[in-house]
Amino acid sequence: MLERFEVREDPDYRAELDERPPWVRREPGIYSQLRRDGVVYMTDLFDEWYTQRAFLERARLHPAGEHLVTGLGLGLVVETLLQDPSCAPRRITVVERSADVLRLVGDHLAARYGASLRLVEADAFSWQPPQGERFDLIWHDIWPDPRAPEVAREIELLERRYAPFCAPQDGWQGSWPREYRAAYGD
Repeated sequence: MLERFEVREDPDYRAELDERPPWVRREPGIYSQLRRDGVVYMTDLFDEWYTQRAFLERARLHPAGEHLVTGLGLGLVVETLLQDPSCAPRRITVVERSADVLRLVGDHLAARYGASLRLVEADAFSWQPPQGERFDLIWHDIWPDPRAPEVAREIELLERRYAPFCAPQDGWQGSWPREYRAAYGD
């Protein structure tokens, strides 16, 4: 489930770097990945960080806000926000369908951040926020492959589902697949 992997120096890859954006670079080192049923859902490679930046930048504009994240993954986005005083939200609600991910990642974050983090074991497509709940920011990140054919339709479904729970003023929804594809130019 949680695994470490190594990126090694590759001279052929280095030769290609001049043609690639700098944030795509895979520096040699040891990294983490979340794997379920043989599918890699998330890594902590720099391009994963980079393609989460839209949500992180907006969070800095909404300090002390209420945020919703669908999909916990390695918890990179959640932990980044909770440990940064310039954008620390009042609370982040994370909806994650995998009990294993909640046990492996969520329990660690809950012990560290307490009441600032609410973990919900549920499917993002069916979870219903409590009556009257509103979120300043909503970030959808439940897909292992941002280019899979069903992703665009599923993003639209989630955005429609959660639109009534977006704060009426300055509320915002975004998704990792859209940011990833925009960063890669497709």
